[in-house]
Amino acid sequence: MTTQSRARVLFFAHETTWSGAPIQLFHLLSWLKRKGWEIAVAAPKPNTAESGPISGELQRIGVEVFPVIDLSAPPDLAELGALCARFDVVVVNTLVMWAPIREANEQGVPAIWYIHESLVAHHLITHIPEIKPALGLADILVMPTRRTAQLYATWTDRPIEVVPYGIPSAKATPGKPAKDSELIRFLLLGTYEPRKGQDLYLQAIDQLSTTAKSRAVFQMAGRILDRPFYERLAQQAGQMPNVELRDALDHSKALEASAAADVLVCASRDETMPIAILEAMSLGKAIITTNVGGVEEWLNDGVNALLVPAEDSLALAEALRRCVDEPGLIASLGGNARRTFSENFSIDRLGERFSALIERVRKEKAR
Repeated sequence: MTTQSRARVLFFAHETTWSGAPIQLFHLLSWLKRKGWEIAVAAPKPNTAESGPISGELQRIGVEVFPVIDLSAPPDLAELGALCARFDVVVVNTLVMWAPIREANEQGVPAIWYIHESLVAHHLITHIPEIKPALGLADILVMPTRRTAQLYATWTDRPIEVVPYGIPSAKATPGKPAKDSELIRFLLLGTYEPRKGQDLYLQAIDQLSTTAKSRAVFQMAGRILDRPFYERLAQQAGQMPNVELRDALDHSKALEASAAADVLVCASRDETMPIAILEAMSLGKAIITTNVGGVEEWLNDGVNALLVPAEDSLALAEALRRCVDEPGLIASLGGNARRTFSENFSIDRLGERFSALIERVRKEKAR
């Protein structure tokens, strides 16, 4: 197929900050652009809370950006519909972007809904009544894990495709190491909000023996989405040795932090498949994670990660202790994680799967 015969594709990005779903979309867009696809992105308006550096990065690589999204106000349906009508296929990122799905359907433009939300979808569907009927308007729903797909199959009979995430293999220079290079470095990357479980991380650290705590550094970093939650964490962490709360890191700094860490920790109460975990896997890092979302579809306890139940700070503490006491375990988990990444999460694999879906919905709509 020649480049000229490919679909012109408009992507809708609810957010362009360096966070999970926007990062994954950015990698996909970059791949498509390199392969010669004609793509554009509807992105948040400047100075909105959702606007971030990815908008500039997209423009830098030659992607046309339409700043039309403002989640703090009702959507301008006429503007969205007119924009959709200029393209052959629309791809909408995340569950909150119901309006472009509806308008693409109104314009007769095939639409793919790229959905990343798992359990939080219950809350969103309850509080945003337009989401559930919009599920029936998408030509294809795309989700990264089987568990997420099973959840949405209870709400809609639309076709659901499971397409695992894919990212470029992370390249990062390790950031500044701990003062004592013998210390085991644990890192949790995630927005500060209860869903990410930083409070469980602190509880687990507190349950470690004094000796274990003295042999490690425990870091976390992310954007503050819940200020009272963050302030409680900061107050607690301020009374604990070797615990560091850091502000949001840009993507390159986050990769440097991951490269400098020995163990990536995910204490989340709800996830699909965190990008931070994939990046840590690509760097060959040991991973401790709660068994949420689609994590267990790719990670096996004791093989390429240590898996613990969600909300179980005692089990999380035991996993932290094992990494402190068993340095050979860290090396083994990291090596196996790197192999799992190489076999399953390449950006080429994602790009090829997604581009095939784009062509498929275009052809089916044309019949």
